[in-house]
Amino acid sequence: MAPGVNTTDPLALSVHGNNPQNLLETITRQKIYACRYWKEICFGLDANGVMSKGVDLKYAGSTFGPAHQPSPFICLILKLLQISPDIDIIFKYIKQTEFKYLRVLGLFYLRLVGSTYDIYNHLETTLTDYRKFVVRKPVAIGEAQWEVRTVDDFIWELLNDEEGYVLGMSLPRLPKREVLEASHKLRKVDDKRRKSELRGDKRVKEIVKHKRRMERIEKGLLKEDDEPASKKKKGVGLFKKEKEEGKGAGAGAEDKAPKADSVEFWNEERKKLGLSELKSK
Repeated sequence: MAPGVNTTDPLALSVHGNNPQNLLETITRQKIYACRYWKEICFGLDANGVMSKGVDLKYAGSTFGPAHQPSPFICLILKLLQISPDIDIIFKYIKQTEFKYLRVLGLFYLRLVGSTYDIYNHLETTLTDYRKFVVRKPVAIGEAQWEVRTVDDFIWELLNDEEGYVLGMSLPRLPKREVLEASHKLRKVDDKRRKSELRGDKRVKEIVKHKRRMERIEKGLLKEDDEPASKKKKGVGLFKKEKEEGKGAGAGAEDKAPKADSVEFWNEERKKLGLSELKSK
């Protein structure tokens, strides 16, 4: 049976012992129910419909402006809470790599309703996503409303924010990884392996750094022939070292060559002409 306009699907399981929609504050829910996007766009959506709307998102956020208007992002979050799709569908939102806002939508929803194991497992394995996305902040008049963030930083905040308050919304409490490792609920990962798996290897970071540099060149903030000072310094030092090594090698060769007035020198010349060697006295 399909749920009513604002009621939770009767087949939906409770989350943390509550109605899933109650994970959002009452005042926020009421504003969402009253907004045009909820009434016109979210009406009748299923999980596939939410996915198509998630692909079209231009920014993430909760509410904005003096009237605290709900963003399309938070409207879709509430819709997911209302219909409570199978968790495997949310995993697909997260695993796909083409649409970053759909991934962010899935990550935030999973942080709200997921089990501790699923949250750590799926959020940590996505930490190598360094793409930028836009956040609209719930700020006062006169303050900057827009913020550019990266997906990996957003995930770290979802996992580690001590206040549990992300995008202007309160999140359920999440136990620390160390506690879960000690109770054997999560596989323990050593620091070196964790850095490699979760934060990406050096090659990935270099690729990201190169992409950001190319973006700055396209915007005219950097000239194409400009190189980082560290790279220039390294290049000069390397060239200087090679030059010194070459100079040293040449000097060694000159020291080994026989002098023109020596018997060895003339013996080499006679050998080239097919003559017998001179006898040294």
